[in-house]
Amino acid sequence: MTSNDHKPYLSTVQTVFLASMIAADFGFGLVVKNLLSPTHILSVVRVDLVVPIMLMLVTRKIVDRFGILTLYEGVWGLFSVFAMPGAFGLPGFLKLIPALAQGIILDTSMSLLRRYHKVRFFISAVCGGFLASVAHLGLRLALGYPWVRVVQLMFGVRTLTGVLVWAGGATLALLVWEKIKDTQMVRRIVYARGD
Repeated sequence: MTSNDHKPYLSTVQTVFLASMIAADFGFGLVVKNLLSPTHILSVVRVDLVVPIMLMLVTRKIVDRFGILTLYEGVWGLFSVFAMPGAFGLPGFLKLIPALAQGIILDTSMSLLRRYHKVRFFISAVCGGFLASVAHLGLRLALGYPWVRVVQLMFGVRTLTGVLVWAGGATLALLVWEKIKDTQMVRRIVYARGD
């Protein structure tokens, strides 16, 4: 499949697809976070991120142009400002900073590694997840969150488990991509003309 980078704008089909994927991601997050929050497992392992990572990577692979995931994460972050006050542990519009950082990192990695189909999924997911976590922690520290031993330990644990989660999301994205890449629906989105 060829890239859509030469088109200056998204077609209606691509816009609807992108909006649908963001809505699916956001809806999944709302349900799963509420189901898992009583267990406190998300404090240690963010298992709720496997499916969203898969959705982001598959979205970018189908509409393969720089800026798609920055837009994706920006819209998701904007939704979280109003619908998920506790998301990222950051107040208000500050939630947009780690979300946009992750989108830019994912977009950059997916663009730079375009020739290396499988590697781009893993490097993008792991680098994007790690650097977004660093941006998130940096913001919290700037807002006065104490850099005490327990915070350092939890950041280390969440980073280590995060690598597994991000790699799991990339693996799932590859499996999904292999199943759908030759379908007519994907071809219709990839080659949709602007209207």
